[in-house]
Amino acid sequence: MRRPVPPSDGGYATMGAIALCAAASLMCAAMLGLASSQKQKGQRDLVQLQQREAINTAVLRFAGQIARAQGEATLAGQEEVAVPGGHVTVQLRAEFEGRKWPMTAIGDVEDMHLTAHTVLTRAQLSGLATGVWPKNDCVRTLFSTYGHNDPKQDFPTGVSVITLSGGHDGQVWRIRAVSGGRVQERLVRFLGDPDRLFAVVSQEDYALGEMPTCAQLTSQP
Repeated sequence: MRRPVPPSDGGYATMGAIALCAAASLMCAAMLGLASSQKQKGQRDLVQLQQREAINTAVLRFAGQIARAQGEATLAGQEEVAVPGGHVTVQLRAEFEGRKWPMTAIGDVEDMHLTAHTVLTRAQLSGLATGVWPKNDCVRTLFSTYGHNDPKQDFPTGVSVITLSGGHDGQVWRIRAVSGGRVQERLVRFLGDPDRLFAVVSQEDYALGEMPTCAQLTSQP
């Protein structure tokens, strides 16, 4: 029986080189994959940072419009904010909270006034905790923890009574900013200071799918 011939020293060296190259290739592929993943994450982080900064800039500009508005209780607008390599579009809406129905009186709103603005039903509202600001754009447009409108009446027109006596000083407004897939909700109190227009009462950030625009709102209150 013929015995197998062991590889020569040169053969061992060749096999070792092949194994080393294979290991090095796997390592290089892993490093390239990690670098690509880190690059993609860095790009996503940069986009999110630019989006947040664009929203902050847009809200500041919009707050200036609110402060100058006369007799308006609901304002809508759009801001184009320049960022490196392009621009970010921010959709904005502002609502005077004091003009809304109070959350504590959510069960006392007359049906005729409720249905004048939305297809939300009383049954849907009855499940909401009293005094809690729910994560619901429709409800937030109609009700507020800062609301003081009579639930037996519809919304008053504008806020001219307050603007005639000194602008929006002390008022709390809801500012909703939407950019890309992000929604930012702020409650702000206007200070009457041109160098600092408002103080942030609260701020929440959502994915658009978590806090969508109210499709059930039939007319702006």
